[in-house]
Amino acid sequence: MSALQFPAEPFPDLVDESLDEATFLWGGWERELSSLTRNLDEVWSWTEDRLHGALDGIRVAGSGVVDVATKGLLSDEIDRIAVSAGVLASSGEQGADGAMAAVLGAAEGKKLRAMLRGVELLGSDQGVKAAVSVLAARGPAYAGALCRLKAFRRSALGNELASALKSDIPEIKVDALRAAAHAPSGAVDEWIVAALRSDDALVRSAAVESGVSRGIAHALEAARRLATAREADSGNYLKLVALLGTAEQHEIVYTALRIPELQMPALWALGHVGTVRAAESCLAGMKHEKFARASGEAYCWITGADLGRDGLEKKEIPPEVPPFEEDDLNANLVPPPEALWPVPDPEAAREHWLARRAGFAADVRHVHGRPATPATVAAMIETGPMLRRPDLVLELRARTRGRYDVEPGAFAARQRQMMAAGRAALFGREGR
Repeated sequence: MSALQFPAEPFPDLVDESLDEATFLWGGWERELSSLTRNLDEVWSWTEDRLHGALDGIRVAGSGVVDVATKGLLSDEIDRIAVSAGVLASSGEQGADGAMAAVLGAAEGKKLRAMLRGVELLGSDQGVKAAVSVLAARGPAYAGALCRLKAFRRSALGNELASALKSDIPEIKVDALRAAAHAPSGAVDEWIVAALRSDDALVRSAAVESGVSRGIAHALEAARRLATAREADSGNYLKLVALLGTAEQHEIVYTALRIPELQMPALWALGHVGTVRAAESCLAGMKHEKFARASGEAYCWITGADLGRDGLEKKEIPPEVPPFEEDDLNANLVPPPEALWPVPDPEAAREHWLARRAGFAADVRHVHGRPATPATVAAMIETGPMLRRPDLVLELRARTRGRYDVEPGAFAARQRQMMAAGRAALFGREGR
């Protein structure tokens, strides 16, 4: 008689290695959602596909995945917490939902948001339902988190939306206002209009973006008014003026270029203005060290140039390493993404522009060298660099009053489904 055969169990160290790899790739994938150069397909092939493979490497632990992921939730690493929450929320193993819910029931601050990120991206319907039950039981203070989760999944919002909109806590209200952009009922419009007058800058900004995406006229008027107010948060609204304003209103952007605290957001907005004048303003900005990188990015967005490919990049000399005794060992050595953008060569860029200037109609907005028609904007969302995609999604959502809807923070498969549905909403069944 042959010996009984039992299925082999995975080596625990291999599962742990998969968790480490998934944690590393999760952080890389999150950063690539705002990549200067990679598009959605490239983010998938370079990072997301490997991330899903690493997640599968955790799941092969079978019933042991509950212990592995629960341990991960106790970490201080935000990405590890997100991965662990997502694995539990997507697992069919007995006890997985309960383990996730137990930790979620006590999570606060960054840990709560990390867990929500994992659940919203990876959670099965059952896992999301468990998370919703936990958040609902925690009362009004967690109504904003519940709104965020449901809005990301495009699930129907309930009483939590009204509860969060009435909150005096700005963070809760911001989550609710962002969720309100996807609420089918017009009843939330009055809440959004009221929030446009908030004293809190983050609440105002969320109200403006949600209002604009719902086609509320007061919201776009507020964006123009706030953009001209020369206040600390005025820069937040320049992109909306650029994307949705008239040529006359674009003067707000050009005026902001002369205001020191608004110059960087104004350069970003120039990329969306996209006209000949905007491109030539970017060329002028390249001559100033402080603005060179941002000016180069905006110029490339307008014209379709690539600084490296087209020989427009200035070679940088690496800074000298200070002597050990003079080094600041407590300094943050991770630069912001924009600090790593290439530096343009102003003279080479000017020559590049002179060779192409005749192909650009003077008062027409351009995106990557093409007139910015709805078809062009939709194509850039589908195939263009990640960096400005959220702005383009907001633009089409505003122009269609929500019929075009893509979640730019979702995994690629879901984004592709939403882009296909959005294209059909824009252009009909043929999608063009």
